[in-house]
Amino acid sequence: MKAKLTLSIEKKTLLKAKKLSARRKKSISKLFEEYVEKNQLSTTTPISDSLKGILKKAAGNNSYDELRAEAIKDKYDL
Repeated sequence: MKAKLTLSIEKKTLLKAKKLSARRKKSISKLFEEYVEKNQLSTTTPISDSLKGILKKAAGNNSYDELRAEAIKDKYDL
């Protein structure tokens, strides 16, 4: 089902959209729809994706309690 959407954008952006639309022989609506479908919002970002699992790798096979005990020993020279 189609629905109407009204956007407020800068005039220069509209001109760019019209040129792109003509070049690709697609409506601005279709270009926008394709863009949104391709770039769906997610809870991750490129940065968070690259950092995923980094703490587990740094910790190795040690548990949180083991890492905590080791940090306390280092901090207090035990």
